[in-house]
Amino acid sequence: MQKYVAVRLKSVHHGLTGFAIQEAKVINYNLEKRDPALKNIIDALLEQGLEYTVNGCGIFWFHIDDERDLAFYESLREVEFAFSTEWLDSKKASIRGYTGMEYVDACAAIAKELTIKDQSRDINYEVPSVA
Repeated sequence: MQKYVAVRLKSVHHGLTGFAIQEAKVINYNLEKRDPALKNIIDALLEQGLEYTVNGCGIFWFHIDDERDLAFYESLREVEFAFSTEWLDSKKASIRGYTGMEYVDACAAIAKELTIKDQSRDINYEVPSVA
């Protein structure tokens, strides 16, 4: 199942290693630089209280494919968000053709559908190691 996962990490490379250990295929990462809708959703989440860093860990967005369900990722303290590719694709399709502030406002409405975790929580952060 393809999904988007936003993870609190010290470096994007730790996420790449972690997903490899879990045998999840990373389709893409640093998505906020490539996807205008996701960038606007992230900007809206920041306005709604998402912190840039929690416990010294930034947030990194990955598009992955594996057999784990969303609940697995949502249960992890270092994961901010996990949602299916189909969900995001349907949201983006619903605002296709919007421009300017109408587009930004529509992305903000999508962001309101996501639940921001407690931003004062501890992140159980360990640098993954490859055996």
